[in-house]
Amino acid sequence: MDRIGKMTAFAKVVETGSFVGAARQLRLSSTMVSKHVRELEDRLGVKLLHRTTRRVSLTEVGALFYERCSGLLAELDDLESAASQLQTTPRGVLRVSAPLAFGSLRIPAMLAAFADLYPDVTIELILADRAVDVVEEGFDLAVVVGDIPNSSYMTRLLGLAQAIVCAAPGYLAKRGIPQTPEDLFTHNCLTHAIPGVSKGWAFVGPDNKPCLVKISGNFITNSMMALLTAALNGQGLILTPTFMVADAVESGTLVTMLSTYTTPEIPIRLVYPPGRYLSAKVRAFIDFLVTGSTIPSFFES
Repeated sequence: MDRIGKMTAFAKVVETGSFVGAARQLRLSSTMVSKHVRELEDRLGVKLLHRTTRRVSLTEVGALFYERCSGLLAELDDLESAASQLQTTPRGVLRVSAPLAFGSLRIPAMLAAFADLYPDVTIELILADRAVDVVEEGFDLAVVVGDIPNSSYMTRLLGLAQAIVCAAPGYLAKRGIPQTPEDLFTHNCLTHAIPGVSKGWAFVGPDNKPCLVKISGNFITNSMMALLTAALNGQGLILTPTFMVADAVESGTLVTMLSTYTTPEIPIRLVYPPGRYLSAKVRAFIDFLVTGSTIPSFFES
């Protein structure tokens, strides 16, 4: 038995007043309990108990040791209880990483509902338009829009977003409205700095035939929010997930086009470390996003 186990055997002997009583509570033989106490005394180099055929009593050193020992064991019990409670009751700080646009536009919209369900959980939302290492950077989980590199992390699919082409009415008044993907070649197409994206936009036509249209433009950025701002200011066309522009399209500050053409769907996933024992706060957040009624709003156009 380990050191804590030997201390537990000693404390139970003191509390029950006998090796038999301690053995009964610990579900061990009295011989084994006696052996653990003797090994503890040998380790400490002191005598902790006076033993007679009728009773067991503490030595002076044993009484001092029991006072500290019982306090330590009580603290360990409290620690185990607290750890178990964290595993079963959502509470504490939940660190979440998400892309700037998605994290700004969609996640805060559903946090009030989550807070009502789990008032003891504090969300720390860190927004970054880059790949994050969940474990190395201390996140509980991350929201990833688009493809993810091969990894040992666990993933849950939140949904699939559709991308649409849109622009400000002022831009379209000057440059015209493209009717087919091929018309994009003559427009100023603002693009995201993802490898391959700046070279062409992919579409599937009404005849289900795919096509890749070469595009060009005077603005490339790694920020979806920057693209949205540029488009709102009439700089050009953007191809962006519907969740980015839902409000702007509804208000009329952006206009969609090429409605008979579709684009490849964009997966939105939760990424989190593997392991059998997810904390209650992580499980609650995952279940809330995957099954919660707020999820459809993530992908509305």
